Amino acid sequence: MSRIQLSRPSITDEEIQAVEQTLRSRWLVYGPENRAFEEELASFCGKRFAATLSSGTAALHVALLAQRKRPERVLVPAFTFPATANVMQFLPSPPEVHLADVDERTFCIPEQTVSAWLAQQNSPALVVHQFGYPSPLPRPSSELILSDAACAIGVRPATEGQLACLSFHPRKLLTTGEGGAILTDDESIIEAVRHLRAHGLHAVPGEEVMELPEAGLNYRLPEVGAAMGRVQLRRLPALIRRHRELAEQYLRRLKDLPLGFQADHPDRIWQTFAVVLPPGTCRKSVRAQLLSEGIETQIASYGLHRLTAYRHAPRFAPHGPATELPICDRLHDHGLALPLHSELSDQDVDRVCEALQRALSQPADHQP
Repeated sequence: MSRIQLSRPSITDEEIQAVEQTLRSRWLVYGPENRAFEEELASFCGKRFAATLSSGTAALHVALLAQRKRPERVLVPAFTFPATANVMQFLPSPPEVHLADVDERTFCIPEQTVSAWLAQQNSPALVVHQFGYPSPLPRPSSELILSDAACAIGVRPATEGQLACLSFHPRKLLTTGEGGAILTDDESIIEAVRHLRAHGLHAVPGEEVMELPEAGLNYRLPEVGAAMGRVQLRRLPALIRRHRELAEQYLRRLKDLPLGFQADHPDRIWQTFAVVLPPGTCRKSVRAQLLSEGIETQIASYGLHRLTAYRHAPRFAPHGPATELPICDRLHDHGLALPLHSELSDQDVDRVCEALQRALSQPADHQP
């Protein structure tokens, strides 16, 4: 029985040739491929500027470092990959991380929660466009909104804040291996980002020695990654279409099962297809049953408040302190990511759906 992978990056001969050509050029650190990729990426995403970085996490870190005023507290959805909050612990003065529950349909922070936070705290909100769904943003968009758009390249609403951060990890629709980028319309911020990603060094006109006004980091994307990313960017519309076709097939096939689904949206991409298992279901048992049939799965994502590092983080709700985060709890315990990648066939989706139906029909071994 063939194995159905959870994720598989789409790599063609064109990417391989672009990487080989770059290797033969011997120019391996930031150079012409990165500069071209940044211009093409900014144009594709409808922004004035893009800056490539070594990972999506590096993009988040530098985006926070580049703020004119370092925040004392930041609102973050409790349901997200840990990197969203982790980067704040590596700022010169780490801000308080305030966790918010998410909407049960979008898996994103509700718009009213963000609006209430901005009105009450006048502090940044780091909004996550979970699995490619455009998180609702207050209108007009505030400069205090930073977008973790790691899963949402090509989703225009996800880039409407002051800054948007992308990831090019192999599970993303566009991959450079590891890699990321920052998108913005603010020229002063993009200049700060460019210096911070390259040790903080500044060239001084007429001077032989570069200046170091502020210590930075080495977060540059290698040229081979940029060369690969340029090819991937040209192919991205087709990859987005194929992911949508597969997600729609999943929705049709699974609609009669007792599952929860993330909402669709005309502007979204389907970076991940996640279902929410019924209460009382043992996710570990379901995953083991699917794996026995050659089908890889993964938890959907993390409830940060359930992880040791953030278990005692301050919490926020629009009308008073939150003592529980029930939707995040459910997603943490019962969210399940199913296989989704452009090389998945329609027959593969049928096989996954049939296996999931069988797994759900079996009694759980124990409560999660």
